[in-house]
Amino acid sequence: MNELEADSKFLKKSVIINIIGTVLKVCGPLLTIVMARVFGAGEFGVYVSTQALILTISHSATLGLDKGLYWYLPQNKLKGRPAYDGIMESLWITVIISLLCTVFIFVGSLTPLISEELPWYAVSLVFYAGSFVLSNTSEGNRKPQNAVFINSFFVAVLSPLSSIVMHLLGVPHALPMGLLIGQFAGFMLHFKLVRKQFDKMPLWPIRRVSKELLKYSLPLGFNEFVVSFLIRTGLWMVMYFHGPEMAGVYGIMVTVSNALQTIRVGFNPILTPVIAGMNKDRLQTDLKPVFTYCVSMITLIQLVIGFFIVLFPAEILSIAGSDFIVQPEALGILLFVHLLNGFFGLTATIMNGIGKSLYTLKMNILTLAVALISCYILVPAYGLVGAAMSMLIHNMVGMIWNNAYLAHLKLWPYSIKLISQIIWMLGLIGFYILLNMGLFTLNLPQKIVAYLVILVALGVQFLTQKKRLENDKNASKRKS
Repeated sequence: MNELEADSKFLKKSVIINIIGTVLKVCGPLLTIVMARVFGAGEFGVYVSTQALILTISHSATLGLDKGLYWYLPQNKLKGRPAYDGIMESLWITVIISLLCTVFIFVGSLTPLISEELPWYAVSLVFYAGSFVLSNTSEGNRKPQNAVFINSFFVAVLSPLSSIVMHLLGVPHALPMGLLIGQFAGFMLHFKLVRKQFDKMPLWPIRRVSKELLKYSLPLGFNEFVVSFLIRTGLWMVMYFHGPEMAGVYGIMVTVSNALQTIRVGFNPILTPVIAGMNKDRLQTDLKPVFTYCVSMITLIQLVIGFFIVLFPAEILSIAGSDFIVQPEALGILLFVHLLNGFFGLTATIMNGIGKSLYTLKMNILTLAVALISCYILVPAYGLVGAAMSMLIHNMVGMIWNNAYLAHLKLWPYSIKLISQIIWMLGLIGFYILLNMGLFTLNLPQKIVAYLVILVALGVQFLTQKKRLENDKNASKRKS
């Protein structure tokens, strides 16, 4: 088995894991929507905004070492290092920094600068940040199923479920305490699985983190800080200009639309180690088929979810309650953003895979500036639609920049075989516009029938792609 065949086998296995993970991921957002109904738009809005802040701090506490392990671990074997080199060094640095951040928040809460509620969320920081390092370790070691099960299902279900149960029992601070329970349990599971993968790994590292890993990771760490603000700029601007109730509504829309985003994000740990293991010659020959396969799978999975959301938006949002059905057109824009990102945004993974972490940082700093300016202009005037439009604008800037840079490097990764995916994406966007312009309406039974027909058509598309890939593989074998 040559290197491309080995990579293809890993990618196919990972796609199956991602599909299973997609099914499991439904449980977390559904419980989050139920949680919004239980706690109300105002309290839920404070929760999503504060959780976003804790996520931003915990990502920053890793200094990018968690993402650096995607690239570093596959190279341990190539460079004759121990398989576990870099793991515990990264974990302990992350734990120390996140502990210092927690102490700072607790001390700050004694002053008027920090709210008294924030420390209750801050106790989850260490477990959040530590889980990032450990889950990325499993993914860098080509075991993405660990992160899919723990992060996408176990923690995503346990946290909101714990909050709901504690609230019904009258336990104070139910929202941050549920967050703590989920993150602690997830951290312990990750730690056990990583120890199982690297049974000879010492608990205390025998040396400092390598300069090679640190040099690659630090730009990623700053980049993660920038991206964290980039992702949550819209939510925080809505909170600032329109209050916690509207932030809660926007938080639900983001939760629903993130069903598409998580598909693309789930391919980052799959594709990055594969590209990191390619030399210059393989980048010229193997990058395009590997990237094309990933994009085609991402788009197909996103289309399955996207058509469901487009057909049943009111039914989904009504789970949270009538208070959350505000400016529903914003949800359509968010779906459009994630569809484009699933196709054109995966190029950011190539940049990290070929070691261009500093370039990625510069690009995201520019897009953050665009996001802040566009949000400041659009959110006060257009509310949730303005926040969604701002997300579309800054994502378009990043996608255009990345693709232009890849063309400059002569690493154009798209195959002409992806045209069918583009047609499907345009079909989904057109379908959404027609439904929302009122050109035709469907009742619930008609929506169900329409969705079943679309699923069959997507299934035919998948089988056609699979047959084409097998034919191409057989043809390449005959040539060799």
